[in-house]
Amino acid sequence: WYEELKGLLNRNEEIQKNAPRGKLTALAEMRGDGQSPYLADGQKLYFVVHLDDGKCTDYHEVAEPPPRRDFDFIFELPATVFEGVASGQVDPVGAGLKGAIKITGDMRILIKHAELVNVLQEVYARDVETTWPKGSPPY
Repeated sequence: WYEELKGLLNRNEEIQKNAPRGKLTALAEMRGDGQSPYLADGQKLYFVVHLDDGKCTDYHEVAEPPPRRDFDFIFELPATVFEGVASGQVDPVGAGLKGAIKITGDMRILIKHAELVNVLQEVYARDVETTWPKGSPPY
């Protein structure tokens, strides 16, 4: 699954065009919020993403979060927000602006490349088939 998503990111010209240059490392932390049937209340999942000039060079789950100082960006969000983004029901930019997604890092880079978030969501919705065996959001 990780390799499939990495390949999807790397072969899309729209993503390449809108991605920041240079090497960036991000951590995504999803936490169970008592509403998601996919992640128990209080449980956490951690995903590390390495980008190099707009290419995803590595994307994997880790059991424990590495030190925060190792990342350019950290995204912390409830599972229901992630699932809402994945299902196309939640605008990730709006969720970030409203504080539903806590973002740590250089906001100038994120603002400069805000269109990338929209492109990522469009590509995901168009090219990735998400199944919801326990029901789809909203819950």
